[in-house]
Amino acid sequence: MVATSEVERKVSSCLAITDKRLWLMFSVLILAWVVVYQDALRAMETIWSTSDTFAHGYFILPISLWLIWRDKENFLQSRVKPSLLALPLLVASLFVWLFAYSADINVLGQLSAVTSLVLLIWLVIGNKLAWRYKFPLMYLFFAVPMGENLIPLLQDVTAWFTVFFLKLNGIPVYVDGLYIQIPTGMFEVAVACSGIRYLIASVAVGTLFSYLTYDKTYKKILFVIFALTLPILANGIRAYGIVAIAYYSDMKYATGADHLIYGWLFFGLVIMLMFWIGGFFADKVQVTKRSDRKLLGAAAQMNVSKHTLIPLLSLPLLMLTFFVLKSIPSVNLKEHNITAEATSSWGINFEDAYEKAYQRNEQGIEVFQAIYGNKQNKGELIVWQNVTHDYDRWTIVDKKQLVLNNKPVMLVHLRTIDGQPRSYLYQYKVGDFYTVSDNQAKLMQAWNSLSRQSDFSEMRAISLAGVSDLTKVESDLVQAFNQYEFKGEMSE
Repeated sequence: MVATSEVERKVSSCLAITDKRLWLMFSVLILAWVVVYQDALRAMETIWSTSDTFAHGYFILPISLWLIWRDKENFLQSRVKPSLLALPLLVASLFVWLFAYSADINVLGQLSAVTSLVLLIWLVIGNKLAWRYKFPLMYLFFAVPMGENLIPLLQDVTAWFTVFFLKLNGIPVYVDGLYIQIPTGMFEVAVACSGIRYLIASVAVGTLFSYLTYDKTYKKILFVIFALTLPILANGIRAYGIVAIAYYSDMKYATGADHLIYGWLFFGLVIMLMFWIGGFFADKVQVTKRSDRKLLGAAAQMNVSKHTLIPLLSLPLLMLTFFVLKSIPSVNLKEHNITAEATSSWGINFEDAYEKAYQRNEQGIEVFQAIYGNKQNKGELIVWQNVTHDYDRWTIVDKKQLVLNNKPVMLVHLRTIDGQPRSYLYQYKVGDFYTVSDNQAKLMQAWNSLSRQSDFSEMRAISLAGVSDLTKVESDLVQAFNQYEFKGEMSE
């Protein structure tokens, strides 16, 4: 009798998974989550709809829901006891979103969106049920469009495999970086040839297959590794096949759009091969015991306790995050007259600036300044397109960091291929903070926006050409940099 009373006491502090009150609470939290992360979700969907590499993102949520629903007999009998363990993690995820939003780091914001969704679900359904459905929850992270930073590495790997197999086959080949030349023509291992779309799709599908097919953890891990390595090898073979077909057909086949078609057909065969091999090691299907089902459910009448109200603690956190986001001003470039012609002779280029200016005096000193809103509807201060000189035209021969008036500046010495010298100094000004580091500038932009210290940041650069004496050009640039009065926000 004592044991029975103890069980009834524990069960009475839980809610049935089918309880309408639970789903009402969950719906309110999901609605608040959508409102807070609307920008990240919109950006994620835009990438799904415009990129073939991440088009699978549309299917991730339905797959996760299906994985839970296939266990519906247990799921519908479950009782939930919300857990406070997820709450501090949710606070951290929301802070990451504030930082990512302020710093315009899209992938970090999208990761925060999915993380917060998983944590909200964990908060509502509790530890035991969240652990039971950990794979469907973790599978949601495949919806985040990330992995394009692997493209350069995959291009190099594909080029290596192609050249290796061509030499193995006795086809004369000359390689220069990503360019592969054979007697009948030249090929480039372009971004589309890197195999990134095959790799991401293979890992997403392979991970799902391993979960559905294997019970043993080591088998799941080994198959995911297999799903990761097979498409890389297969893409190298595919690239070799395209070049070989073009060689033997005297460039009649596999040189245009048809080689992309070959790629998708080949990838389909690779996936079928991967499943076929994996099927040989499948574990036997185990039926859930009735005692297990009984453990998840109970026939007692559920009562609402203080524990079931725990998830509602996340609601003010979500609303606070939303109001902080809305307090960060965003500069709309369409409402501002950007200086159209502000280009330099050494190739410094900062696109979509709020304002920018370029001047050249009689002594040949050139000054460049670009001002950005820390948060803009278009363009960023720190982004890969923005460069401090033309890297195709100039080669860096020396660079060092200096300190002028207790503020850091970077001195860079350049040469052209025919020996023409040029040097320049530059620094970032973020509010009252000065740096020459891209990462520090990005961090301070986010901090200034969140702390409401400053809404604008600057790139400042000054350059001099034609002076080969590095000591003299350094002295001249330092003097000019100290004397020049950079403007603040130029529109003021």
